[in-house]
Amino acid sequence: MAAIFFAAIALMGCSPSEGTAGFFENPEPIASNLAGALQEGQDPSVVPETQRNYLTGCVTGATGRMPDLVAVQETGLLKVCGCSYKKLVEKVRMEAAAAADPFTTPSEIESDAFKRFRKLDENFQGTEGTIDSSLIELFASCIRAAAT
Repeated sequence: MAAIFFAAIALMGCSPSEGTAGFFENPEPIASNLAGALQEGQDPSVVPETQRNYLTGCVTGATGRMPDLVAVQETGLLKVCGCSYKKLVEKVRMEAAAAADPFTTPSEIESDAFKRFRKLDENFQGTEGTIDSSLIELFASCIRAAAT
């Protein structure tokens, strides 16, 4: 049940703005309270818009529903949100690469992956929170990793 809860929260804020066309667009600083969700070595002053939106939606969605979270739980939540973003991007990139023909360029594959990422959010928003079982497992694996 926790996996479904976090999965729903995580997808709520992942939509990039209309002008965003990729995973690396519009890099800006991330809010200092979200820096713990970044991957090791990632510069918090140049976080792409899609990642900022996703992490903001994930963290604020969870803390808004569970305002009594303590610092340790919030740290775990940051790890879950960071992990789930990374795994979602990896998932859509792998799917895009698998669907590509031998003549598809890397930039076309990346563009398709971003479209798939946006489609996940649209599907989630359009179905009032129904989440595919593979996505639930993705989030559950991040929850398990954060718990260790």
